[in-house]
Amino acid sequence: MQRLSMKQAAALCAAMVLMCPAFAFEVDTFKSGQSKEQVKEALKSYTFDKVQDFSAQTLIAYDQPEKGSNRQFVFDFCNDKLVGFQQEMAPSPRNLMIIINNYISKYGQPIKVNAGSNVTSIGDKNELALYWRKGLDVVGVRYSVTQPIEQLLLQYDVPNNCWQTPR
Repeated sequence: MQRLSMKQAAALCAAMVLMCPAFAFEVDTFKSGQSKEQVKEALKSYTFDKVQDFSAQTLIAYDQPEKGSNRQFVFDFCNDKLVGFQQEMAPSPRNLMIIINNYISKYGQPIKVNAGSNVTSIGDKNELALYWRKGLDVVGVRYSVTQPIEQLLLQYDVPNNCWQTPR
């Protein structure tokens, strides 16, 4: 049996990656790689109160706070392709524990954990964030408390050339 050179091995690995299905998140009707226009079209069925182009790279869909729905989606684009998605959930320690337990069961132990406190212009901010790898993708959960606001976010990111994952 012939041994492969480093160049041959690298070329073989690259070919295998190209032949395998791409690692990509798919959450509801949103898939990494979609254009901003495709995401906007898919958002129509969600009937958010507002869909806003926050910047060239970010699209936000949300309900007004007085509605109490806690519905907010944040979409991040790199070169007009969807590469990041955050979904706000109803913040509670119970929901956080259920999500973490489900992710540990599904993905194993987290690859990164950030826990910290700092002082911001509106007061103390406490945060716990955990990240897992799913293939090349990063899946995360982040719980932050800045009194009186609590926030629970689910995050999905694919590798891209605009920022490093996990963020």
